[in-house]
Amino acid sequence: MARLIMWRKKRSYAFTLVELLVVIAIIGILVGLLLPAVQAAREAARRMQCSNNLKQLSLACMTYESTYKVFPSMSNGATHPGANWGSSWRSPMTRHSAFLQILPNIEQGPLYNQIQAGAPDPTQTSSVLAPGGPQSLRPYTPYKTRVSSFLCPSDPGATGNGWSNDQAPINYAVNLGDSTIGTNNTNNDGRSHVNSPTRGMFQYIRGKKIAEAIDGTSNTLLLSENTVYLTQRRLHGHYTVINRNQFRASPIVCKQTKGVNGEIVGTLPSSHHRDGEAWTSGYPMIMGFTTILPPNDPSCANERGEWQEGIYTADSYHTGGVNVGMTDGSVRFITENIDTGDLTLPVPFTGPSPYGVWGAMGSANGSEAYSNSE
Repeated sequence: MARLIMWRKKRSYAFTLVELLVVIAIIGILVGLLLPAVQAAREAARRMQCSNNLKQLSLACMTYESTYKVFPSMSNGATHPGANWGSSWRSPMTRHSAFLQILPNIEQGPLYNQIQAGAPDPTQTSSVLAPGGPQSLRPYTPYKTRVSSFLCPSDPGATGNGWSNDQAPINYAVNLGDSTIGTNNTNNDGRSHVNSPTRGMFQYIRGKKIAEAIDGTSNTLLLSENTVYLTQRRLHGHYTVINRNQFRASPIVCKQTKGVNGEIVGTLPSSHHRDGEAWTSGYPMIMGFTTILPPNDPSCANERGEWQEGIYTADSYHTGGVNVGMTDGSVRFITENIDTGDLTLPVPFTGPSPYGVWGAMGSANGSEAYSNSE
């Protein structure tokens, strides 16, 4: 009898196979329920980091403007005294980005000074470089430096290097306005565009004054998010080739290249997929955006090449839209459903934007009226 009681007590501490399976099933269900919440929390944290980066970069641009009385230009090399202009391709002439120009304002002064000094670098044929460093897409060790303020952790392209692994990428872009006019660099050195302004706050060579935001600093975009090119045939980082006369006349032809499942249709360029691939380089395709098509829509260029005129659309991996920085230093989230007016109308040269609230936010001097709550 005593042995039977002891045996029964031992049996009371064991689990049956059915009980174990039930427990495992319950744990699996709980994990399945919690995983989306964990992923959402992580994305919220990544989105917050991207927003904080935009805040920092917007304030850095404002600090630059306070110092030099103009914002940095989209692409400028002329600020480097004694820079080597002997070769239009190899020199930094008119190709250094606005983000390179604001390095001292984001606690990257030593990196900026290294580039300015033309420090010797084993990647270069010459052991000593002229001040200003080489052209912004040339192999150069300082250009490969990954700057955390330029990267959004939501973008898988931010974890790699830039074009040909010679540069480091960037997830932010400058506002070129609601027109494609002035976005191209047909002479490959930008000099022909000194007097060809964009409708946004950035253009080639000449930095714009804060007073040129006639529509108001709180109403005018300064910066936006931008994704880095990946090899998949996706909207992110890709663009289709459409003749400039077509998208100038009716930007909706670019919007129509958006296919199903996030893929794009149309003629892709044979090379030069360089969206967001070099924080050093001031070409419009690499680090500029237009406020014509809404966020996360397609991009289009006249031909292959980072210097081409095009519709360069702001995009991100955040669900539903992009973070943007305004000219007053504030940061907002813009949804994909923002009003874009009539995309069948031609791109503007002057006057109010035809592209709704989004176009009005991009134009610095369009005299449009819209609510900041939109």
